[in-house]
Amino acid sequence: MANRALAALALVLLAAPLVRAQQDRSCVRELMSRTCISDRDPDPEPPPPNDDYLLRYADLESEHRLSGLAGYYSAFFDGRKTANGEIYRNRKFSAAHLTLPLGCWIEVTARATGKKLRMRVNDRGPFVKKFCLDLSRSAARFLGLDIAEDRHVDVHVIALPGEEPPPEEGTLIAATSPVP
Repeated sequence: MANRALAALALVLLAAPLVRAQQDRSCVRELMSRTCISDRDPDPEPPPPNDDYLLRYADLESEHRLSGLAGYYSAFFDGRKTANGEIYRNRKFSAAHLTLPLGCWIEVTARATGKKLRMRVNDRGPFVKKFCLDLSRSAARFLGLDIAEDRHVDVHVIALPGEEPPPEEGTLIAATSPVP
């Protein structure tokens, strides 16, 4: 009698996922029958922006060290490949961070000068523990970090890889524009 009860219980436990999958398939069929594919707009508008992206950036910023000292590349690295395969140029604005996703856009604010600059993370580094960010030579010069006594910076993620940074007036957006 006990063996039959155990066998019945095992059968119920094994059949439960199959029944659930069958219910899910029937729900999908019902939804598909309600929405006729031919009635859809061939070129739908993208959904309006919501606050989810702010939460994603806040989560990303909370996982990474985004304030501290900033260093800059030496001239030795000019013309060499970065971690994402681009060629590093001293005259372009770029940054290196150890853990931020390659290709994300950041806004760097120098505490000493108050200047802000937007740029993409395209390399890994710095590999010195006291620094949180490596900047290209022209980015450091623009922010005033090449001559400032205080090289502390605050970094904010403004766009993830594949996204365009939101426009903001009064802030220089530097993707690939060289310094004159």
